[in-house]
Amino acid sequence: MAALLTPLVSLPVDAPATPLGIVFAMVSEVLLGALLGLAGVVCFLALQWAGLLIVQECGLAFGRIVDPTSNEQETVIGVFYIQMAVVIYLIIGGHRALIATCLDTFDTIPLLGDDRTTMFGAELLFKALTLSGHIALRVAAPTMLALFLANLALGFVSRTMPQLNVLAVGFSIKAMIAFLLMAVSLPSAADAFICSLEQVYQWLNQLIRN
Repeated sequence: MAALLTPLVSLPVDAPATPLGIVFAMVSEVLLGALLGLAGVVCFLALQWAGLLIVQECGLAFGRIVDPTSNEQETVIGVFYIQMAVVIYLIIGGHRALIATCLDTFDTIPLLGDDRTTMFGAELLFKALTLSGHIALRVAAPTMLALFLANLALGFVSRTMPQLNVLAVGFSIKAMIAFLLMAVSLPSAADAFICSLEQVYQWLNQLIRN
């Protein structure tokens, strides 16, 4: 992305005159880029957290796969949600919005000349993380509620029919309920992801322009 945007960016007019000032200005630019990247990543983390909540409730947390992007073990449902989010992100043009936001920073914030924007970046990241938690609960809540009711039902069955191996039967029942509820709630999960992206990019634009 840096190679694509470099020809479109003009040289700074009021660059710092001292080497120390240039170093501080470059650090400020790096922090601004990290702010733009992290603010968008939290939207993907919301779906990953939702998948983690679901697998912890339905008993599928034992099955994990290696995520090649992070080189860590991730839950299958979490990876599924992340891949779905990437597809939605490309379909709705999220990559174009990210590039446009990066270009807007060069139009409204002088290159190597303003470090005030990064001072308010922590507040924006805090709001984005809070929104991410809300989205994760919004996506996982229907499935978690159904699994909670299923656990209650299985508890009553185990009390009335002690000879039934509820532990073995419960895994299959909860897995089927989880997959069914996930399939039903996929449109709402996609809508929640899109709404979170729109909100985060709106906050970024307000931060950059103000």
